[in-house]
Amino acid sequence: MSAHPTIAGFGYHEITDDPSASGFQRTGARPYTLTPRAFAAHLDQMAASEARPMRVTDIDFTRSGRCLVLTFDDGGKSAVHAGDALARRGWTGHFFIVSSLIGTRTFATASDIRYLASCGHVVGTHTHTHPDIFPDLTPERMLEEWRTSGDAISEIVGAPCLTASVPGGDISRQVLESAARAGVQYLFTSEPWLSPRDLAAGARVGGSRGRAVSLHLGALALTPGDRRLSRARPLLPQGGNVPRPHP
Repeated sequence: MSAHPTIAGFGYHEITDDPSASGFQRTGARPYTLTPRAFAAHLDQMAASEARPMRVTDIDFTRSGRCLVLTFDDGGKSAVHAGDALARRGWTGHFFIVSSLIGTRTFATASDIRYLASCGHVVGTHTHTHPDIFPDLTPERMLEEWRTSGDAISEIVGAPCLTASVPGGDISRQVLESAARAGVQYLFTSEPWLSPRDLAAGARVGGSRGRAVSLHLGALALTPGDRRLSRARPLLPQGGNVPRPHP
């Protein structure tokens, strides 16, 4: 069996003391908000571990080892605070932007997004309009969501948009294929796989076949060529030691 890394991914949303000032304002979004104090406690626990948060684009998928990645969905205004909290420790994260909301009242501006990229963080797409049940879209609509958002983000940061996060985290073959067609090379999901799964016979994503496995808290092992990462998402507003998967 070929060597591959084991990757633990933790997915966050808003990091703020005032949920009304950042991100989606619907009731269902509130449980995914952490206070800055709780977030700092999470980072302290990570600092005591062997792995340090890194960019998925820096991972060598042909070598074994343990890697840790942190993601932040939606692109709310608190993304800048989260990015600065990581930068103070010399760490990097991944910020996935809903492009239709850039610059609206509770979401990051184009200037904020450029700032995050200038700090070394990865900025990717969380689609253009954040459809709640993404796998239910037609393949054409999926592709439009990825491409519209990817183009907008590329224009802001001045570089290709190669990373993405699926709204809601659920995937299907059409979701994977549409992301690959849009040029996505690293796709984050919330699928709770417990053992390796081969892609369906003959299916190709990103020009290659492969298999992925996600373990209980978002740990993931990948073979070269397949870049589907699964994350655990911390839900407790006041912190806690055990993140729980996104519903």
